[in-house]
Amino acid sequence: MVAFLFPGQGSQQVGMGQELFSRPEGREVLAEAAQLGWTKPVPDLTEKELSCTAIAQPAIFLVEWAAFLVAKRKRAPDAVAGHSLGEFSALAAAGVLNWSHAFQIVLLRGKLMEEAAQKHPGGMLAVLGLPLATVEAGAKETGCFVANVNAPDQVVLAGELSSLEEAEKFVQKQGGKAIRLAVAGAFHSPFMTSAAEILAEALGKTPFCAPKVTFVSSSSGEVERDPARIRAILRGQMTGPVRWVRAVETLAAQGVEEAWEIGPGQVLTRLGRRISPRIRFRALAEVLRDV
Repeated sequence: MVAFLFPGQGSQQVGMGQELFSRPEGREVLAEAAQLGWTKPVPDLTEKELSCTAIAQPAIFLVEWAAFLVAKRKRAPDAVAGHSLGEFSALAAAGVLNWSHAFQIVLLRGKLMEEAAQKHPGGMLAVLGLPLATVEAGAKETGCFVANVNAPDQVVLAGELSSLEEAEKFVQKQGGKAIRLAVAGAFHSPFMTSAAEILAEALGKTPFCAPKVTFVSSSSGEVERDPARIRAILRGQMTGPVRWVRAVETLAAQGVEEAWEIGPGQVLTRLGRRISPRIRFRALAEVLRDV
């Protein structure tokens, strides 16, 4: 079995998608996106523009959709999963959402998350080298929230800046390493509640279908088949943690032998190799080498 994995925000880079958007599939994606109100040439976006959540999220989605259209010429996926934002690409690839509906949701999602971050300032902190239970205890002690469980030894916290400062001290005392992330706000925490409430209304008006291939949610970490449940999971996605370790372990348990990262960078490829030795992880450049 082959799984397609779609990365989230943080995977963006200047020039991303250059090769993809020179192909017929990529040109068609940009043309259709323009009809939906997106007129920015993705490979030309600057570092400053890509640091803006409202721009970065739809740009990443377009790269992932173009990459999916090209990669599936080589082989269609047996399973899909996406990290946070990437979950919308995964749902479109699985046929749960029409890709244009997914893109419109992503446009709204990025805008709402940026607005929420401005109203409720906060940040995120990557914690390396400590077990999840220790990080969870530190989060409770310092008033932070577990936002991402990315690898057995990498957990991301979200919260107010003062809480993150206390969390850094806690991590250092425990012998771990803390790295402040360059993000606009405290994503995957209650700080995003106002954004999640508005997005939930849009999700309620969007048609959902049953997945055509195995879909593993990074929110639940499990295989999800029921459209109504998937919609409900997405309603809580922005305020709840990303359970990426559990999602990858579930893919392995389903019999996935290869996982292709369908998006910019190699974030999920590197994380995956730290999670499951049973799966061979391949970055997009390798996947597209002979397509």
